[in-house]
Amino acid sequence: MDCAEQSNKRLPERFLLIAGGTVVILLALGGCLMQWMYGDIPNRLVMDPHIYALNGSNSRYDDFNAVAAPPSLTMDALIVFSSNARTHGERFSMETGRFELVQNPYSQSKDKRPPPARIEAQRTGPFPLIPPASGNLRGPTPLVSSTIAERDYAAPQFSYHMTLELTQDKAPLPWNGKGVLPNGGVWMFDSDQTGHRNLYFVDDAGLVRPFFGNDPQSDDAYATYDFERHELYFSSNRSGRFQLYRYRNHSRNTRFSEWLDNPALASVIEPAEEFFADADSMAPFVEGNLLVFASNRTGTHGGFDLYASIYSDSRWSAPRNMQDLMPKGVALNTPANEFRPSLLTIRLKNYHELSVLLFSSDRPGGQGGYDLYVTALPQSKEW
Repeated sequence: MDCAEQSNKRLPERFLLIAGGTVVILLALGGCLMQWMYGDIPNRLVMDPHIYALNGSNSRYDDFNAVAAPPSLTMDALIVFSSNARTHGERFSMETGRFELVQNPYSQSKDKRPPPARIEAQRTGPFPLIPPASGNLRGPTPLVSSTIAERDYAAPQFSYHMTLELTQDKAPLPWNGKGVLPNGGVWMFDSDQTGHRNLYFVDDAGLVRPFFGNDPQSDDAYATYDFERHELYFSSNRSGRFQLYRYRNHSRNTRFSEWLDNPALASVIEPAEEFFADADSMAPFVEGNLLVFASNRTGTHGGFDLYASIYSDSRWSAPRNMQDLMPKGVALNTPANEFRPSLLTIRLKNYHELSVLLFSSDRPGGQGGYDLYVTALPQSKEW
């Protein structure tokens, strides 16, 4: 293809290159100018293993259970997490934070890689959409779909003559610092204010209501919704240890306030036996065809590890330790505990789906207790 032909082609404005923790954004210039200045920029992922601690959001107490709206390519996301820092280690409440990635788009020289990404995080105060309670509040989760009608993705921070558009069909939730969800979406969480941990949600009027699947004599926590198959998963120890349970939403109604407290549905909750083990399995999170959770089953590196299952051929695969799926040198699972994984995803038409993993760990080297960490999932057939 010559330069004249190239000038008539649409080129991606940016590639998000993710591998094991390094997230690199490249700016693509049109036609021969890009080749002359920077050489051929491949449409593929480059593996640079790393685990980032979100130190601006971490404290010397316990900061965990983080969840975030899927980020845009600029990686600017609201984080909602559970922390006991406000009570000096006593009671957990909901906090907010901001996670940002800053990346110069290209190197000064075409034969060099782009400079390393700069990750920043900060605490931004209590989360107002989940009211304080007398007990511990954990496991914040937004039940909302971020799939959209196809639209062009624009990058106003770059000059118009240096960028072209990508088509986007999975967008970030709007970041407004408050966590307000589109119509139909609700925030779920769990609280032990009645003695046992039970699940609750905040309805459209801002009122806290109990989840229909709570077992008053057990602990129920960490809800997540599978928008592909319309199934709600959560953790419960009603069998004697924590396992994953499922409600199949045959109505496919995603106005969650209309049915999340309907007691008539409790009878159809079923154990998700494909994830069961002779150990605890907790904190599931579903994104597309990937389900991740934490477990202390046989085969962990110590304590709780993160596990993943893929949906294929109409079933979930046997869970695999996520350490086995990460590039060499990325210490995702350690002898310490890794807990409450969540995924931040953006999808651009005809390009890779880009996913970043947010999790908590009490590994050495943190600021104290559990800290929040972020890494990236490798683009691999394994996923």
